[in-house]
Amino acid sequence: MKTKDTLRHNIINRVFKGTLIKLFTLFSFLLLTISCDTDNDPTNNICEDYYVNNFITTAFSNANNYDDLPEFMDLETHEYVIKINADGEICSVGYQNPSTYNGDYTIEVINTTSLNSYSGTHTFSQGQLDYQSITPVIVSSGDIITVKRTIMQGYPNLDATLGRVLRPSNFSTVPFPITQGTVEFLSSNFYGAGGPVNNIAMPYIGLGFKAD
Repeated sequence: MKTKDTLRHNIINRVFKGTLIKLFTLFSFLLLTISCDTDNDPTNNICEDYYVNNFITTAFSNANNYDDLPEFMDLETHEYVIKINADGEICSVGYQNPSTYNGDYTIEVINTTSLNSYSGTHTFSQGQLDYQSITPVIVSSGDIITVKRTIMQGYPNLDATLGRVLRPSNFSTVPFPITQGTVEFLSSNFYGAGGPVNNIAMPYIGLGFKAD
């Protein structure tokens, strides 16, 4: 027969073990909560450089009858307008200088809904799509965003204004609006030293996004 001290010792052990299990479960839950986001952002809420680029590539793909033209539209400003259906911030811009120009551009990202905006001078790689950080532009789901790439004055010749675009293979206008994922592409425009030319192609200017 077990003594009272043995019974007491067993009871204390069970309580102690139960407490440890509860503490371990709580600690594991807290770790999971801290390390995971609840916004379905696979990059764990960092600046996802290829956020808009991926939607551009999918929506304006060769399979959808678009041609990827690395040097097209000899106009100073290449511009597009989108709606982002997610809360967060635009945190980077991606572009590639053409072979005809290795100088600077003015890059503008304008939230025309809230009037929050970014403008800065950038030079990009001529060999690949080059992402660079910008001062964040805050976005609420449904905000309208205008993106502009404007060549700096004093460029050597008109060929320097060329840029990468995605254009319908049959030379028609782009049938905006086009929705892909959380982005709705609304329009495009090319102007400066000519133009404007509306909706003839989609400028290949990527935006990084950090979801809330």
